[in-house]
Amino acid sequence: MTGISLSGRMFSAPGPVAAAFMADRHNSVRALLGPVGGGKTVACIHDLLTNAALMPACRDGVIRFRSVAIRDTYDRLEKTTIATWTQWVPKDLGTWVGGGGRSATHTLNFEVLRGGRKVPVEFEIIFAAIGDQAAEDFCRGFEVTACWLNEMDRLSPDVLTHIMGRIGRYPRAEMMPAGVKYREFVIGDLNAPDIDDWFYRLFEETRPEGYAIYKQPSGLSPQAENIQNLQAGYYERLVTANVNNPKWVKRFVHAAYGPSDEGEPVYSEYSDDRHLSRVRLEPRKGVPIRLGVDAGIQRPAGVFTQWLPSGQWRILGEVVPGRMGAKRFAGELKRWMTENAPGFEIAQAFCDPAGFAGGDTESGELAWAETVMHELGVAVLPAPSNEIGLRLDAVREELTYQIDGQTPALLLSSECKMLRKGFASHYRYARQLVAGTARYSDKPEKNDFSHCHDALQYVLLGSKGRYGVVAGDGTRKPATSSMSGGCTVIKNTTRLFG
Repeated sequence: MTGISLSGRMFSAPGPVAAAFMADRHNSVRALLGPVGGGKTVACIHDLLTNAALMPACRDGVIRFRSVAIRDTYDRLEKTTIATWTQWVPKDLGTWVGGGGRSATHTLNFEVLRGGRKVPVEFEIIFAAIGDQAAEDFCRGFEVTACWLNEMDRLSPDVLTHIMGRIGRYPRAEMMPAGVKYREFVIGDLNAPDIDDWFYRLFEETRPEGYAIYKQPSGLSPQAENIQNLQAGYYERLVTANVNNPKWVKRFVHAAYGPSDEGEPVYSEYSDDRHLSRVRLEPRKGVPIRLGVDAGIQRPAGVFTQWLPSGQWRILGEVVPGRMGAKRFAGELKRWMTENAPGFEIAQAFCDPAGFAGGDTESGELAWAETVMHELGVAVLPAPSNEIGLRLDAVREELTYQIDGQTPALLLSSECKMLRKGFASHYRYARQLVAGTARYSDKPEKNDFSHCHDALQYVLLGSKGRYGVVAGDGTRKPATSSMSGGCTVIKNTTRLFG
C-alpha cells in the first residue's frame, strides 16, 4: 500500500503484513504486532489518514474524521507518538494546539478526489495520555470516529473496553445523509508482550468477533518488514547487544511473546511462526487418529494427533476438562471425536504407565487407564517409558526437525490453546530462589498446562517407540502395518465415532 503524506513525503507500507493491516476494512479492532523498528507506528498514522479519505461526506459535502491517539504517559506521548506523527505531518500543516505535558490537537484541512471532483476533508487528531486516571473517567469525554492505541499493551485493558463506547460518536447521525453509515474502529500497535499480558489473553485466547491481529515476521527473517528503512545489520546488532537477555531478543527482535517470569519454558525450540497453524487443523482422511492421555492427578488431559505418511505430526485437538474422574473424561474424549472427527477411528491410544496402577482385579475395580479403555472402547497402551528425559526428547526432536528442509515436523492446531501456551511459556521449569539466587527446577512444574503436555509426550513416545527416540532418527514415517513404534495395536477394539 502506497500513498503521499500531507508533507509530500512518499509512504509505502513497510511490508505485506502492515499492508494487510491497513487494507482491513472489516474488523472493528485491529492490532499490528512486530519487532522494534518494524514501521508499526508509521503504518498506524497512515491508516488513520487513509480511512479519513475513505469516509462518506456529511450532508454539507464535507468529510469529517476525528480520532484520538492514546499513550500511557505524557512523556512517552511527546517523545514517541507525537515525535513520529510530526515527522510525517508537521505541526505547521493545519492548526496545532496544546502539547508540552498536556493533551494536544492537530486539525488538518485537505482535499481528496472523488468521482472526478475535489471533496474537502476536516481531519482532527487528539493526542492524550491516561497517566494515573481511571480508564472510565479518561475515556468519557471523547466523541470520535476512531481511536489509535499506541503501544497498546502498555495501556490497561480497561482503556480498550471504555474507548469502544466512544468511537462512532462523530460525525453525529444528524450530520450524515439519511441511511449513510461510516466505519468506526480501533487500531493499535505493539511489540510482543509477555504471555501473561492481557493482550495475549484477549487476542490469542478469546479473540472476540471483529478483533484481528497482524503479526510481522522476526527482524532476522528473510521476510522482515521495514528493513529498507533501517541501517544494515540493525537487528544483528540488537541481538549481540542483548545476548544475555534472550527474553528481550525474543520479544523485540523476533516479535514472539515473552515467557512468564515464573519459570523457564521447557521447549525453547518451539516457535509460533514455525509450529502453529493459523487455522484449525482438520483430520486427514485415510490417516488414523492417535490419542495420548494423562490422568493428571484427577485433572486428566487428552491430545488427538495424526502422523502423516510424510512424517509430519499434526496435533489436532486437546481435551483438558478440569477435575473429573476417568469415566466422565472418557465421555469428553468421545464427544471430541464425534464433533471434530466423525467417521474416523482411534487407531492407537497411549497413557502414562502409572495409569494402570491402583486397580483391584479380584474385586473388579479397574485402574484409571482401564476405565478409560473400557468406556472409550479403544485399547489404551502404556507408553514405553515414563522417563522424563525420553518423553521430552520424543517431542523435542519433532520441534527441531524440518521435513524437506522447510516443513515443520510438528504442526499445532490453532484450537490447542493449552498446549500452545504451555509450549510458549507455562509448561516450564519453575523459578526458585535459593539463598537469594534464582534457579530453576530439574523437572517440569506440575500445573494446569503440564497434563496435556504429558499426554502429547506419551502419544509421540508410544508411536515412535523407545528405540526410535533413543536412536534419534525419530522413525520419521509411521509404519503401515499393525505394528508402530514397537507397540502392537490390539485388534477389534476400535470404535467409530459420529
